[in-house]
Amino acid sequence: MTSPAQPVKYRRIARGTIAMIMRCSLWLGDDHLLSVKSTGYTEEYVRIYLKDLKGIVSQRTKTWMMLNVLLGIVVGLCGTGILSTNDIFSPGSIALGFFCLPFFVGLVLNMVKGPTCKTNLLTPLGLVDIPALQRSRKVSRLIKELRPLVAAQQGSMLRSELLSRYDNHRAGASTAPPPTP
Repeated sequence: MTSPAQPVKYRRIARGTIAMIMRCSLWLGDDHLLSVKSTGYTEEYVRIYLKDLKGIVSQRTKTWMMLNVLLGIVVGLCGTGILSTNDIFSPGSIALGFFCLPFFVGLVLNMVKGPTCKTNLLTPLGLVDIPALQRSRKVSRLIKELRPLVAAQQGSMLRSELLSRYDNHRAGASTAPPPTP
């Protein structure tokens, strides 16, 4: 009689949301990553084995800067409105301050979280979108964490060996005779 397979233990690496309607998360298993997209009614799972992972592609987006600009304008206008009154403790100034507070908190949190990005994992089948990784800091942390795990799954190559293979390939390509028409 065979024993049942051991359940895979997952650890959440990242989570995020897309337009407040979809929750996304990235989980690390023993030998793979699991990307989960959930709308509340449906869930989509994508499994990426570490042995198949070819690279992580991350592009900075303008979302971080645009959000900072918009929130900064609102906070600046509220601050100007409060400071332009004779009495900053008047009921109107206090109400404007309470109106401005969520925008100020959002601005500070967005600045602390850092630049936004769009992240894809490169596999032999193509690019896999990972919406849970929306900040550059999270991507850097993921790369540091995955580097030894991927090297253990795929094997690692010394830099000198990689350079010598590249040089041998280039030398072989340049000395080969041109193809005949």
